[in-house]
Amino acid sequence: MITLEKKDIKYPKLLKTIKKSPCMLYAEGNVDILNDNCITVIGSRNMSDYGRKVTKKIVKDLTLNGLCIVSGMAVGIDTVAHKTCLENNGKTIAVLGSGLNRVYPEENKALYSEIINRGGCVISEYSPDVSAQKHFFVERNRIVSGLSLATLVIEASYRSGTSITANCALNQGRKLFCIPNSIGNKNSAGILNWLKKGAKLVTNAYEILDELKLKKLDCNFDEDELNVIENERFVENAEKQELKEQEDIVKNIYFYIKEHGIVNVEVLSSEFKVEIYKVNAYLAILELKGLIVDCNGLNYRVSDKFYV
Repeated sequence: MITLEKKDIKYPKLLKTIKKSPCMLYAEGNVDILNDNCITVIGSRNMSDYGRKVTKKIVKDLTLNGLCIVSGMAVGIDTVAHKTCLENNGKTIAVLGSGLNRVYPEENKALYSEIINRGGCVISEYSPDVSAQKHFFVERNRIVSGLSLATLVIEASYRSGTSITANCALNQGRKLFCIPNSIGNKNSAGILNWLKKGAKLVTNAYEILDELKLKKLDCNFDEDELNVIENERFVENAEKQELKEQEDIVKNIYFYIKEHGIVNVEVLSSEFKVEIYKVNAYLAILELKGLIVDCNGLNYRVSDKFYV
């Protein structure tokens, strides 16, 4: 484990410029990248299928253009951002709301190790054995935005940790980018709020690179889009096969979960006006088919293999 004080040459230079910058950082991995050109990518824990697809596409292009991806290693958009960066041989930085010996969330322990093993870095301002606490995540958000030239918000509800980080970015004088979404989607409320406050609407990585005045690589858009289409067709055919001969209610529940990310059993019961015991039966069918996974006994999301 490495400790960095403000006087150290490898302490992040951009982080020194923010209010209440940490006096000490604890780090594991490649601390050299803390002073690379970084962009923070954040979003909802309860991401939608749309949010996942957009994150993968934009983070891939930002990574291929040499940007280091910063996020908070939370479930949802954060995790997709880190993983997509690594899948494209990029470098990523995770900022924890706990000590480095108390990785939170626990389900991302493997991701923690992969980030370090693949040339990335994990940091925290908290002593190694300090457990996660709610207010720590609010405090660490200033670091998540403070490391980067800009922050990109994919999806965010009106009141959320994502919105706190976005506010930190603006207060730090950093650029804030937002991805458009449907006004009827709860994950668009935070986006609309920040756009009204001066965030810049973007639809792809190249608009971000232009705004930051960073050099762009030429990419074969046609080939990339063709791969996306082929993957979508594969997933669609696989879904049809697994859902064949199932009741409409089972199919509708599956696609509702896919659209909304992580969904609670009680929400499904209310949405479809079906008793909870029946919802559990339908969920059991989908789980046996490998279409969904159980997050904690009450919440479900679609299996990774059925996302593009």
